[in-house]
Parts: sequence; structure tokens; C-alpha cells
Amino acid sequence: MKITIWSDFVCPFCFIGEAHLNGALETFEHANDVEIEYKSFQLMPDGEYVPGKEYAETFSDMKGMPLGQAEAMLKQVTESASRSGVEINYDIAKLANTFDAHRVFQYAKERGKGNEFFQRAYVAHFTEGEVLSDTDTIVRLAEEVGLDGAEVRQLIEKRENTEKVEQDISEARAVGVQGVPFFVIDNKYAVSGAQPVEAFSQVLNQVWEEEHVKK
Repeated sequence: MKITIWSDFVCPFCFIGEAHLNGALETFEHANDVEIEYKSFQLMPDGEYVPGKEYAETFSDMKGMPLGQAEAMLKQVTESASRSGVEINYDIAKLANTFDAHRVFQYAKERGKGNEFFQRAYVAHFTEGEVLSDTDTIVRLAEEVGLDGAEVRQLIEKRENTEKVEQDISEARAVGVQGVPFFVIDNKYAVSGAQPVEAFSQVLNQVWEEEHVKK
């Protein structure tokens, strides 16, 4: 069984949704037969890190909403994450553009480290307050999952893998992705959003039965 996930490193519901999927896989009898592949998506393509500005302030300005409303939304997300066993610290998180990080993810994917890089970037952004648009930060995170820092830095500077990121995003539009996280199971069953663990468990068992048991 293959699960394809369109996601972005700065998408809180992607972070939460993955935790729910992992929870479902823990009790899924055929978890060892599941392959997970991430694909790039930009939740906030116009996002930009503004030094000295709180996450809520930047988010408020981007979305054109009152600061109080933005703060309330982020608080709800943080509480939802906590219930799911995920740590989101918006008091230190930095809203940033993720395109360069996605280009490095494509490199990581080619070298069998794509999933590790994606998961490391989630934690870096939401839990540790790292700036995912900063070259030095991206290089360090890549090195932490076993990638060559010099190659990563060169890739960023030369704007490599731009087409691969854009291809993932175009593919998302082609299959009808309106937002992330978006999960596609065995190229035919779609699950949108951070569904509960029970919902993932149900679809995993249903797909396995339809694809393997009835044949």
C-alpha cells in the first residue's frame, strides 16, 4: 500500500494529520507493507519571515484579519495539536517562505531521506522556532538527517530542483487538491485534512481489504 501526502512544513494540520496517520499505522496489521511518499505544496507561497515580528502579527497581516482573531486561531491550533501529541510553539515559531526548503526536500527524496527531512522540518518550524527560509538553517537540518551540507548549499544557491517542486504543486492541482494535508492511498482513495486516528484506521483497513483480500 502506498500513501502519497501533499504537505507543507508550515502547515499545522499537516503536522497534526501525520500524527493521526502514524497513530492509525501503529495498530494497522499491515503497517510494514505501507510506503509513504511526500510531495511538495506551498500553503502560503507569499509567506515571508519578518525579523522581530511575532508569528501572529505576520499571519494577521498576511490574511488581512485583526490581530486578536489571528491569535485566537493560533491558540485553537496549538490546543488541537497538544491533544494529538504534537508540540506547536507559536510564541517562537517563524512564519517563512518554504520554497527553498522544498527544493532541498526534493534532493533529500532522491537520496532516500525525503521523509526524514520532511519530519525534521516540521519539528524545526513548529517546535523549535527555526526559520525555514534561512539557507544556513536548511543546510544544518539537511546535515542532521545525513545529507551533504556542501551539496545542499550549492543546490540552494543555484536554484536547483525548482521544476520538481513546481511539478508536485501542478500535480496537486490536477488531482483536485484544494488544501493540505491531502492523502492519496494507492493512487485512488483520497483523504483530505487532519482526520481523526479512527478515520485513518478505517480507510487503511478498507483499502487493504478492497485491494488485497478480495482479489
